[in-house]
Amino acid sequence: MSEQKSWALVWLAVAALFVLAWPYRDLPAHWTAVRYAERPLKTARSWHYQLDRVNVDKLVAIPAGLLVIDYAKQEGKLPLTRAEVERLKIGPDGRGRFVVAYLSVGESEEYRFYWNDSWKTSPPDWLGEENCAWPKARRVRYWLAGWKDINFRAPDSYLRRIIDAGFDGVYLDRVDIYETFQKEHPSARDDMVEHVAELARTARRLKPGFFVIPQNGEALLDDANYRFAIDGQGKESLLHGGTATAKRNARDDIQSSLNLLGWLQYEGKPIFAVEYLLDKHHIAATAVELRHLHIVPAFETRALDGGDPTAPLDLKTEVGTPERTTKECPPGTSW
Repeated sequence: MSEQKSWALVWLAVAALFVLAWPYRDLPAHWTAVRYAERPLKTARSWHYQLDRVNVDKLVAIPAGLLVIDYAKQEGKLPLTRAEVERLKIGPDGRGRFVVAYLSVGESEEYRFYWNDSWKTSPPDWLGEENCAWPKARRVRYWLAGWKDINFRAPDSYLRRIIDAGFDGVYLDRVDIYETFQKEHPSARDDMVEHVAELARTARRLKPGFFVIPQNGEALLDDANYRFAIDGQGKESLLHGGTATAKRNARDDIQSSLNLLGWLQYEGKPIFAVEYLLDKHHIAATAVELRHLHIVPAFETRALDGGDPTAPLDLKTEVGTPERTTKECPPGTSW
């Protein structure tokens, strides 16, 4: 065999190895992340999710390794003090736990400290229309500087208030809002990845070890930069409730979400799922199923008010239910 043919075979073999290895190019990074990185959030084997009727005395008594709550009481108007947050960091068993504050990155809320009523008639460039499914919440163009300043950049930003109050992290809602902007703003997906990454960098510069946990939007988890920026993932209605309250989701939809969540699980980062179910037996069975999937479950009311999820509920009037959203939102609306 000639020397020229030998070299051709060598290069052919190298090319074949490259093609075969390419799908597994992230494995070294995954292995390093799992082997060397600290994952303190993984110690939270239970969690509680409550945004309304925040009462410190009642929350202290709830046995959960992670509390996700609003940073303010009285319908979001009275911020928790640092002393109150420190109280919440000790569970009823006397052990320490994590306390994380809710922060929406994709919607503004009319009851927050930053809201200006004049925006209803003369909105800033970043402010969009009201969410038909959630009154007083408005879509935001999160890639614009005005919203970034309010959300996390400015000295008096929402993020800094949360950090100053002593919270351990943030639970980011509406990262999935990028899906509603993709037609008018083609880089919406990349801009959301950058928004979360910049927020995380800002937070950890101000408070090293600060947690960033997005809710939903798991389609972003195939982006390594996004995964690097976050410490865990929240997921609503993974198994039930996509089209109707307590109704099992389609098998393909569940598997698609599980495949995406698997990216993060492979890196040793926890998944926190919340299901909105109506029956105690259904709740018990679903808890077993989620734990079998190595997912930390919580079962809450749609109002996220700390109430009994099995209490009677008018599905067509309760905010957040698929039934009310179908009734209030025009056909084809994506929220």
